[in-house]
Amino acid sequence: MTGRRWFYPLVLALPFLAVAAALQGLTVELQTFHGSDARSYHLPTIQQFADALPTPDLVHYPAAQAPLFHLLFAVYGKVVGFDLWKLQALSVVISYLAVLALFHLLTDRLGLQRRKALALTLLFALSPYFFGASFILLTDNLAILFALVAVILFHRSGEEGSMRLFALGCLATALALLTRQAFVWLLPLGLFYAPRKLPGLALLAAATAPLGALVVAWGGLVPKGSDPTSCGLCPGSGDHLLGRALGFTFVVFAVYAVAVVGPSAWRQLRPLLAPAGVALALALAVALLIAFPLEFSPPGPGVPGDAGHLWRASEKVPLLFWVLVPLGAVSAYALGRRAGPRSLAVVFGLSFLLSVLPVRLVYQKYFDPFALLAVLMFVRRDDLERRWQWVGVVALALAFVAYALSFEV
Repeated sequence: MTGRRWFYPLVLALPFLAVAAALQGLTVELQTFHGSDARSYHLPTIQQFADALPTPDLVHYPAAQAPLFHLLFAVYGKVVGFDLWKLQALSVVISYLAVLALFHLLTDRLGLQRRKALALTLLFALSPYFFGASFILLTDNLAILFALVAVILFHRSGEEGSMRLFALGCLATALALLTRQAFVWLLPLGLFYAPRKLPGLALLAAATAPLGALVVAWGGLVPKGSDPTSCGLCPGSGDHLLGRALGFTFVVFAVYAVAVVGPSAWRQLRPLLAPAGVALALALAVALLIAFPLEFSPPGPGVPGDAGHLWRASEKVPLLFWVLVPLGAVSAYALGRRAGPRSLAVVFGLSFLLSVLPVRLVYQKYFDPFALLAVLMFVRRDDLERRWQWVGVVALALAFVAYALSFEV
């Protein structure tokens, strides 16, 4: 392997190595978003599983997520020890592997030039709800790793007509679902790219079977003994109307679409803004805002509330979401027309939008990485050709770095 091929993985590793060094080899704990979940739910579950290996109780445990993350860390801890820095080191490795998978997706699957893919992958790596989770014990990034692998395999299977690749994609889907139940958006995406629909449907059903067996044993969508208020999909887990999550997804998408694609693609997108399509997108946005108001609900005793920096910004700018939801809907319509209905970006975006319809906990961390991933998939080879067109990407990267520096140790 040439030194040039090593260059990209090394550059992608730099943000993780820099933070690991700043945290004195991860021996200093980082106080990031939802960081208390590590000690309240994930560490106790990991230790419970480790104490009971090789037959852990997968029905009764504190964490609300499916058990694969905790099983992996329990086995790993049995080998290297359960010092927190050792467990966090595995989290860093998992996040780095997810970043490598995204770089592969952007270059080998979507055909971006390596320098552009490198910059955009670094942007995702530094994004607040991915980068912060890399240095604490949260299940999110392991599920994202499995999901990216599944997306790559599904896309390849559709192009090459390979049921073997599709079966491997279903295996990655099963692993993602066994890490976080909410990754059901992989199922419609997989079905779309299945080389043969009926066998594909059977394989996807098999991929859901392990999680389905756990749901039956749990008697619900979360393990017995876990906190049901942390389950956004569970009836009664929140007092917000269903549908807020859809509007908030457009909020996050708008921010990333305008910054990443807007400067370079605006002239290409203007001819695609047919009056009827724009009117329909705006009508959808306004209907969402009226039916499911996006008014910030702060967390309180027994009330999960809303969380994320965009929610906090909406407190200071009351009409912010009335601008961003329509902007996100119109941006999605225009980018979707440019990419085409069968493009990976469109299929990915629609699959994710379907999955958020019943979500009750509108924490930004549940939407942010996927909205950014969708925007990155919409980037084309002829985008970002001039220096000034990178202004939005650079601004986002600087904001992400500033956000990371705000975390306390």
